[in-house]
Amino acid sequence: MTKQNKADNSTQSFINTVTESNATIDKGYYLRPQIKIPDHVTIIGGGIASACAAYALTKQGVNITLYCKDNEVAQGGSSNAIAALFPLLHQQKDEISDFYQQAFWRAKALYNEIEEQGYSFPHQWCGLLEVSYKESLIKRQIAFEKLKAWPDALIQSINADQASVFANINLPYGGLFMPNAGWVSPQDLVKQLFNAASATKRLTIITNTHISKIRQVKNTTITSNELSPISWCLSTNQGELNANVLVICAGADAIEIEQLKALPLTATRGQVTSMKSTNSISKLSTVICHKGYLTPENNGIHCVGATFQKNDTNLTTNSKDDQYNLTTLAKCLPELSADINWQEQDIVTSKARLRGMSQDHLPLVGAVPNINEHIKTYPHLAKDKNWKYSEAAPCVENLYVLLGLGARGLCSAPLAADILTADLCNLPYPVDHKMLFNLSPNRFIVRDIIKRKINV
Repeated sequence: MTKQNKADNSTQSFINTVTESNATIDKGYYLRPQIKIPDHVTIIGGGIASACAAYALTKQGVNITLYCKDNEVAQGGSSNAIAALFPLLHQQKDEISDFYQQAFWRAKALYNEIEEQGYSFPHQWCGLLEVSYKESLIKRQIAFEKLKAWPDALIQSINADQASVFANINLPYGGLFMPNAGWVSPQDLVKQLFNAASATKRLTIITNTHISKIRQVKNTTITSNELSPISWCLSTNQGELNANVLVICAGADAIEIEQLKALPLTATRGQVTSMKSTNSISKLSTVICHKGYLTPENNGIHCVGATFQKNDTNLTTNSKDDQYNLTTLAKCLPELSADINWQEQDIVTSKARLRGMSQDHLPLVGAVPNINEHIKTYPHLAKDKNWKYSEAAPCVENLYVLLGLGARGLCSAPLAADILTADLCNLPYPVDHKMLFNLSPNRFIVRDIIKRKINV
């Protein structure tokens, strides 16, 4: 259902995101707030999420001020030399796979779009091979082949000979091949997305600005141009700053913001090792995934990764994690590892960064829920999950997030940014009402009420 712009200065109204049926009234917590289209939006971030959001919003005529804590953008999780772009697919269609396959096609379309506009970045749509190097993965591959839940353009089962052809190196295993996947240089991609957004003359990027706290401000007087009486004051190392509509795309850093601590987000450390290319691996022509991954060459290096350390926020790299990455490759693909024969002196560089992870492996995009008001509004869900509520989800005014992208931000950020833009600009949503709720930040509190994890 297409949203219509409101002509008044009411703080929030709500729009049906479900089909015109009884379900519209039955599940009020599916409803997303509709605000007057803002002239200006403030974004906190500097990586793929904020780049996609800035690009999408500036295309709709919204002016953006972006605050980045680093001395330039793309210094966090988006700073790796090479990263894979591919969807998360399960054997049978489910809500997670459905999101990621849609997100994957949207991501490829966006990245091709900016390249066609002249904003080039290193990448190859060379495919990605999930190698079936052990019995459980062979069984998984057979199940994919038998169920045929996904088209061959997304994923297909191949044998060892075919895998060797696609990879352009000898491989003893077959696997699941994603022919439209590939790799990109995420740092270059993010910078080019910002360049494309800046070309609209609607984006201002301010670096070296670390936001430590935000607080809500109620304005006693508003003009006809202002969105609502609620705005935000940002406490930063550059002094206090103001924002009418605030969007937080700060990855794992967002966990420290007080107003977001009720959201189930965690920080997971990942260290990636960049290895010098050699004659035995320089011809690799597809991304290889095992327990970790190995990329084709870009600028003389291959990326090998990555560690996965929950609740570890230490960004100092260490040789133990480099060795873990190389040992994982050796355990999963011993013949290939022995042929490459990488040694410690072949390590060009290492990088440790944090992934902002959600509890259910899906992003959070949309208005921040008012947790206490949710508990007051929907108490009967604890007794009957099908209880009918027409009341719309209570949200914190003018505060939005695009978070929880985890290790799949390259895939999920463009579609999530489209949803955020639909929220703010009164556009049709690009996904159905059920997927919208699966991505909504209030899904966790609603589920907790239903599961009686909290007292109501």
